[in-house]
Amino acid sequence: MKKTLKLLSLSVFMTLVSCVNGDDYGTPNLSGECTDLIANKLVTDISSTATSSVQQYSTTNDDIIEAYVTSSDEGGNFYKSISLVSTDGALGFSIPVDAYNLYTKYEPGRKVFVKMKSLYFYNNSLTNSLEIGELLDNGEPEPDQVGRISGVTYENIVVRGCTKVDEETLVNSVTIPTLLNDSYLNKIVELDNVQFSDGNVGKTYYDATNQIGGATNNTVSDNSGNTVIVRVSEFATFAGNIIPSENGKIRGVLTKYLGTYQLMVRTLNDIKLNNTRFDSNPPIGGSAIVYSGTLNEPFTSYTTTNQQIFPKYINDAAVGSRYWQVKTFSGNKYIQMTSFGGTAEANRTLFIVPVDMTAASTFSFESKAGFHNGNVLKVYYTTNYTPGTQITTATLTDITSSFTISPGLPSGYPTNFTPSGVYNIPAGITGNGFFVFEYVGNGTGGPTTTMQIDNIVIN
Repeated sequence: MKKTLKLLSLSVFMTLVSCVNGDDYGTPNLSGECTDLIANKLVTDISSTATSSVQQYSTTNDDIIEAYVTSSDEGGNFYKSISLVSTDGALGFSIPVDAYNLYTKYEPGRKVFVKMKSLYFYNNSLTNSLEIGELLDNGEPEPDQVGRISGVTYENIVVRGCTKVDEETLVNSVTIPTLLNDSYLNKIVELDNVQFSDGNVGKTYYDATNQIGGATNNTVSDNSGNTVIVRVSEFATFAGNIIPSENGKIRGVLTKYLGTYQLMVRTLNDIKLNNTRFDSNPPIGGSAIVYSGTLNEPFTSYTTTNQQIFPKYINDAAVGSRYWQVKTFSGNKYIQMTSFGGTAEANRTLFIVPVDMTAASTFSFESKAGFHNGNVLKVYYTTNYTPGTQITTATLTDITSSFTISPGLPSGYPTNFTPSGVYNIPAGITGNGFFVFEYVGNGTGGPTTTMQIDNIVIN
């Protein structure tokens, strides 16, 4: 009996050991097989003859290319496709495969050998990259495409090699401007000092209200305002996770569709945001602030349409990327803010007016709302805001109910601006402070009302 138990224990131990990939103890080798072949062709030998039309490789030559896997469908963000890079790191390409859980056989860093005999290849004009697979005959007059390799035969065509390199050796550390280049397609890339846009933070990676083709295009930016899309499928295992606000590193595989670059993260392990968030749209203006008890601002001194830097005032896109701007209609100038059109995002934008609360007695302005589909304007005062800092550090007192705000029209604009009425500054408010116009709208779910402000007067 003791001998039997020892043999059984040894058998269980050997079974457990055989399930572990010798190159990476964190990744099970569920395929249980690997084969090393000899490559006699380079990936560039294929790409150099590829065109936008599908071609069949030789039906007689047993040619083989080799490459390293860069993608993974473990997180559900890749679907029936493998991205690869040539062993010299020069060229990325993809192979569509009609199978799931490909990561269990073709994990990132795994060398594979592709038997080219009778396969089809082309430069896909939709993705701008080389694709190798079987023929997808769309029928006349539609052009042929490269389709998925059969789920029955793919393991004999895309042969799992016995070599696995550390993924870090395949990573291209780049900036966003450098990244947006076809030379990085299907390669592993990593961005540092980046963060998700204000409009994405706090939402889920896949947002059903903001999706194209079953996925959400989330925007990532650097501190210079450069952006790239991080695309997450509704089938990703992390689709319902909340997008963090922090700053840090994002890794993934670069793809492209209809001219737009898309970074495809593979699992949440590709997103490492642990640093303090930077303000990608900081407060602007304020270089000539004067605290005064009197002010008459009709905006006629601003000569540039869409001007958004005001030396005497602070203009702060606290949420989103839009600022108050100077506009002109029928010879009249005013400032305007809207969430309609352009970048679809949430907006909280503040126009901040300095005032000597001790010397001032009254405050008034005029407003006009266009294409009204929700109230977007509030008015505050504050006495502890430091110009140029985050508005969240200040105490804002809501005085909106003291004013008459333009009710607007559901289509078009009213003929005239609406006088706000006069606000009498309470005697107990003294020292330097600010009046704050706050616009809150949302281009992804409303409201998107356009708000105009004119003739700000302090006496």
